[in-house]
Amino acid sequence: MKWSAVFFLAALSILAPVRSRAQSVGRIDCRAGGFVYLYSSMTSLEISRTLQCGEEVQVTGRYDKYFGVRTTKGEIGYVPLNSLVLYRDGDKKAPSAAPGAPSRERVAYDAPAPEPAAVPPPRTGDFILRNGVQIRLRLTKTISSSTAKLGDPVEFEVAEDVVIDGVCVLAKGAPAVGVISEAETKKRLGHGGVVGITVSSVLLTDNEKAAVRGYQETRGSNSSVPMMSGKDVAFVQGTEFTALVDGDVHLKRESFAAAKQEAAAPAGQAHN
Repeated sequence: MKWSAVFFLAALSILAPVRSRAQSVGRIDCRAGGFVYLYSSMTSLEISRTLQCGEEVQVTGRYDKYFGVRTTKGEIGYVPLNSLVLYRDGDKKAPSAAPGAPSRERVAYDAPAPEPAAVPPPRTGDFILRNGVQIRLRLTKTISSSTAKLGDPVEFEVAEDVVIDGVCVLAKGAPAVGVISEAETKKRLGHGGVVGITVSSVLLTDNEKAAVRGYQETRGSNSSVPMMSGKDVAFVQGTEFTALVDGDVHLKRESFAAAKQEAAAPAGQAHN
């Protein structure tokens, strides 16, 4: 009985720091300018968006020269170690520094999606799928924390048409793809499973891909009995996701007209 108690206390002392790190919160510290880039990849350093001074983020991990972070909007990515100040215990409610003015031209990631009423009518030849347009997606198969692996592809289908100036540029049922960006199976000591999915692209009616952004996660319940396992969790088939167009996509109107004629041709031939 004595050795069981010692083992239990030792296990808790080892795992306690891990939990603390997983829940760390920090704020963006602009030491080198008025902004910090959020990178979607540590290898390609592709910029996801710009984080402003004082913005709070949750730290999901530390990787060499970068912190893995999640923003308050659910976006995930990486920032350099020296651009983030971690809150000490009990200091999470400390006031954040006021955002500084960006020292460079603002990019599409900084600007909110324009309201439909504020978008001017398209000019001749101006055919654009605007940044921030919402796209409804449905998951095509169940994804469970018990089997999900980081980097596994995820398939969706578009739940409703997206129409621009009377032209369907994204059809209901069109494929979309994403990736499992967070995955943990249930564990002992009460930890529940976790699945996070990031959406990356959709297939337009002209068979060209358009980049989109979106993240959703679900967490299994933790057990109140420390020595018991938590619960696994799943996104069931048909779960709806919302993705946003990632930057303005300049389209060719004639490509969609040709695609429409191609789709209609078999039906017309069969009719004749």
